[in-house]
Amino acid sequence: MSGSKAKHLKTLSEKELAEFFDSFDLVFCDCDGVVWYPLRDFIPGSAEALAHLELLGKQVTFVTNNSISSVKEHIEKFQEQGHLKVDESQIVHPAQTICDHLKAINFGGLIYCLATPPFKKLLLDAGFKLAKDSGSGTITSLRDLHEAIYGGESVDAVVIDVDFNLSAAKMMRAHVQLQNPKCLFLAGAADALIPFGKGEIIGPGAFIDVVTQSVGRQPTTLGKPGEDLRKLLLDRHPEVPPIPPSRVLFVGDSLASDIGFARRSGYQTLLVLTGGTKLEELRLLPDGHPQMPDYLVDCLGQIAPTPSNPQSSNPDSAHFD
Repeated sequence: MSGSKAKHLKTLSEKELAEFFDSFDLVFCDCDGVVWYPLRDFIPGSAEALAHLELLGKQVTFVTNNSISSVKEHIEKFQEQGHLKVDESQIVHPAQTICDHLKAINFGGLIYCLATPPFKKLLLDAGFKLAKDSGSGTITSLRDLHEAIYGGESVDAVVIDVDFNLSAAKMMRAHVQLQNPKCLFLAGAADALIPFGKGEIIGPGAFIDVVTQSVGRQPTTLGKPGEDLRKLLLDRHPEVPPIPPSRVLFVGDSLASDIGFARRSGYQTLLVLTGGTKLEELRLLPDGHPQMPDYLVDCLGQIAPTPSNPQSSNPDSAHFD
């Protein structure tokens, strides 16, 4: 779609709405802020919307940056809705995409992983070896710092994702390891900001950037909005003939991680206002901005043909021309 402004689905005529649904075969859908809130309560109407897409014969793959929860926990969350049946192949998760990449290159070395326990467990369950943190964990002297940075084993890959126990010493150790040009540099979720509570907090992208600048090379980024993620997404849908990007709809709540990534990929885009983006932010974007979505809804439930679509609890939910 080449329009300069987002079109709200509720402003489309019946014919235009039918043309919209006929224009895509595959849906890539974010989870947090779109299907459920960050604290995991399902957003009213989202389950019905997903069921409607399934009824229309659309393929739906969930592309999440949430590595705090495992793939299994994501599936269990869908199962709580009763009629939603989502299997492991439909979940694209940073830990899984990194596992897929490492398997594809036959990696068998040691990994220094800055991530959550569920992320690390997935790597371990896949047969990969993780280096232990060196030092006592608390830095009170230069000796402690030296032990934390240099005391551990040399590794063959550094992986960075969300790590709420991240420290300067951990990043320094990663920097030292990455000075070896043969050491792989991989990143999962790369959001600069992530929604949490009543606003947003610093995301893993900011910390990845610190390490990137210190080592002078870019990581292979296998979470949103990483360019390396695109091929892995398509590899999960090896249809013949392949689905063209123009017949893919990407549904998300973040202008940078979802809409910008999808626009660069050539997908159609649908912004949902129940997550990280406020209506006013969208209004401030100039015409033709690379993060301007094609379509807009207050909540995902508005794509389901019900007599009265549930409205978003987002105070910015409103009409946007």
